[in-house]
Amino acid sequence: MKRISSIFAIVVLMLLQLTSLAQDNVLIGNVKIANPRSLKPILENNEIRGYFFFYISDKVDKKTNEYTIQIYDENLRKSREIVFEGDKHIQLLESSYNGNSMMFLFYDSKEKTLEYRAYGIDGKQKVSYVKELNKRSKLLIEQTYGTKSEDAQNEALFDIPNVGFTTIYPVKEGKYYSYEVNFLFTDRKKQWTYEAAEEQDDKYSGAVYMGNTDSLILFEVIKQKTLLGGKPHSWLLALNIFSGKKEFEISTEAEDDYKFYPTNISTIEGSKEFFLMGTYYDKDDKIAKDKSQGIAAWKMDVNGKVLSKKYNSWTGEIGKYLNTDKKGRVADMGYIFFHKVVQTNDGSFYAIGEGYKKVVSAMGVMSAMMNRGSGGVSTFKIKVTDLVLMKFNNSFEIKGAEIYEKYNNSIEMPAGAGYLSPHTMALIVKAYGGFDYDYTKLTKDKSSFTMAYSDYEKSKDFKGMTFNTISYNNSKITTDKINLSSKNTFTRVLPAKTGSVMVWEYNKKKKEVSLRLEKMN
Repeated sequence: MKRISSIFAIVVLMLLQLTSLAQDNVLIGNVKIANPRSLKPILENNEIRGYFFFYISDKVDKKTNEYTIQIYDENLRKSREIVFEGDKHIQLLESSYNGNSMMFLFYDSKEKTLEYRAYGIDGKQKVSYVKELNKRSKLLIEQTYGTKSEDAQNEALFDIPNVGFTTIYPVKEGKYYSYEVNFLFTDRKKQWTYEAAEEQDDKYSGAVYMGNTDSLILFEVIKQKTLLGGKPHSWLLALNIFSGKKEFEISTEAEDDYKFYPTNISTIEGSKEFFLMGTYYDKDDKIAKDKSQGIAAWKMDVNGKVLSKKYNSWTGEIGKYLNTDKKGRVADMGYIFFHKVVQTNDGSFYAIGEGYKKVVSAMGVMSAMMNRGSGGVSTFKIKVTDLVLMKFNNSFEIKGAEIYEKYNNSIEMPAGAGYLSPHTMALIVKAYGGFDYDYTKLTKDKSSFTMAYSDYEKSKDFKGMTFNTISYNNSKITTDKINLSSKNTFTRVLPAKTGSVMVWEYNKKKKEVSLRLEKMN
C-alpha cells in the first residue's frame, strides 16, 4: 500500500511539474496585427506580477476591427481577456502600467483624436479621455510615429505609480512650435493640461520626460529661437502631479557655471531630494559643435533649489577608470547616453550608459546628391556602440566603471540633424528604438539589480540575436546570455520572475504570438 501511495505521489508530482512547464509557454492564434510596443510587464514594488498584451484579433466588417487585451500572471497563466470593437482607423501608439491600471494611447486618424483608455487588472474599464487634435498636431504626431520602429520606446506616455499617467505631444499654436502636457488620473475621475505655448517666448520648444518624485513630474525643456541653428537652451520644468501647476522652471545653463544638459533623475531613498544627472559643457561652448566636458550631478529639492553640484570630467575623475579624450569621448565608444540610474541599499548609485558615434551615411550622401542637397535623410548616421556601467558614491563621486563590448548597429538620422547637439541626437536614437538597452530590474530591497540588453553574435557556433544581462548582487557583477535564434517577424525579451526572462515572438505569416519563460543564471 505504501508503494502504491509513493508511486501515486510521484505521478502527481510529475503531472504538477508538466502543468507548470505548460504554463511557461503560451501560443496565441488569430493575431491579425501586433507589435512589440503592445506588450508590457505588470510590476508591483519592482516585482513582476504578470503581463498584458493588446492586438487586433479580427475584422468585423469594412469599417470595424475586433481588439483584444490578454492579461497573464507571472507564470503566463491567462487571468483576464478584454474584447471590444472599434473603428479600423484606430492605431495603438503606446501603452503603460502604473501599479494599478493599464493605459492605452490610441490615435484615430479619421476622427483626428487621441484616446486614452485605462483598465484595471480585473479587466474593467476605469477611465477614458478623448483629445481632439488640430491639423498641425495631427501632422506632427503622424510624422513622429511614422518614423518610429515597432520596438521603439515610449516617448509620449509615462506612468506615475498608483496615481495616473502623464503624456506629452507636439503642438503648433500660431507661430509657436511647442508641446502640451496632460495628466490623467486613474484613482479618480480627474485630469489636467499644461499648455506651454501660452507662456512661451522662443519660437521652438520641446519637452522630454525624465522622471517623477512623490509630488513632481520633471521634464527637460529645450528652447530656441529658430528650428535649425537656433542656439538651444536647456531648462528644467517641474509640474505638480496633483494640480498641474508649474512649481518651477530653471535654467540649467548658469552664466557663471557650466552648461548642464540633464538626461535622468534619481530619487534619494528616504528623502524628498533627488539627483539630476547628465552631461555638461563649458559656458562658452556651442552645444551642436563642441564636446561635453564630462558627467554632472545636481542635488535638488522639490522647490527647485540646487543643494550641491558635482562635476566628473572625462579627462580627470572619469579618466581614472576609462580611457577618455578631451572631446568628451570614451575610446571606441564615442559619446555616452545614460538610460538608467539606480540606487542600491548601501547608498551607491549605478549609472547605465550606452555609447554612440556620428559616422558618414552612404544613404544620406546618395539622397543629398540625387535631390541636390535636399534629401530626407541626413548625410551622417549614428553608430550605437558598447555599454558602460559606472559606480558613484552617495555624493556622486565616481568610484568605478566597466565597459561591456557588443555588436555595433547604425541608425539613419533625419535631414537637418547635423544642426543638433549630440545630446539631442541621442534622444532621437532612443525614440527610434535604436539603442540596444532593454530594461533594468531592481529588487524590492534594492540589494541587487539586473540590466538587460540585446546584441548580435556572428561566430562559427552561432549567428543571430542574443539577449544579455549584467547583474549586481552582494557587491559582485555577473553576466549571462541566451541565444534568440528565430525566424519570426518580431522577437522581444521582457523582465520576468526571479531567475527568468519572458520571450515574446510574433509570426506575421502564421498570425501567431508565442510567449515563453526562459531561465537565466
